[in-house]
Amino acid sequence: MNRAALEALASPARQELLSALGEGAVTVRELGLRLGRSRQALYYHLGLLETAGLVRTTGWRGTGRDRERVVGLVTGELLMAARRVSPAEVAAAARATGAMLRLTSREVIAAIGASDVNRVGGARELMAMRGKARLDARKLRRLNALLDHIYRLLAGAKRRQHGHRLYAVTIVLTPARQAGPLTPGGRQKPKRQRAP
Repeated sequence: MNRAALEALASPARQELLSALGEGAVTVRELGLRLGRSRQALYYHLGLLETAGLVRTTGWRGTGRDRERVVGLVTGELLMAARRVSPAEVAAAARATGAMLRLTSREVIAAIGASDVNRVGGARELMAMRGKARLDARKLRRLNALLDHIYRLLAGAKRRQHGHRLYAVTIVLTPARQAGPLTPGGRQKPKRQRAP
């Protein structure tokens, strides 16, 4: 992913737009109704996303003064290339990730307050989880296989279908920080006390 795309993703509003467009190309008016945003604000954000190569005009609907642009996603995955990244790209990726987590936080808070959200059982609709684990190479490969499975499941269910509720899933996998060095047995080494 290039720096311009990362910079464009540094806004929860633009990430929300991309999610909505993942369901299929729509007019800006339809997008505004779906997201509760003004067309002026949408045109601003869509312009930035288009400049970054993430969305494009796919056609036009209507005639005369009612003619409206139809926008859709540019096909392709949003993945960081396996190469060294510049400090500016690292900063842009950090801002994009922060925007994703802010958007997730808003959705979780709204779901917690909603009375029609199932919170238990195999059909639960709300779950927040954070965990840390020490994984060897085999377990890390297994975790990545499960994450790839989730990605494929979500990617295959983008289109709007009657009776299907829209869900948001946010997953972040990263090496975790440790508080300090470990002993050979895997325990935290005690901090040395300075002599007075």
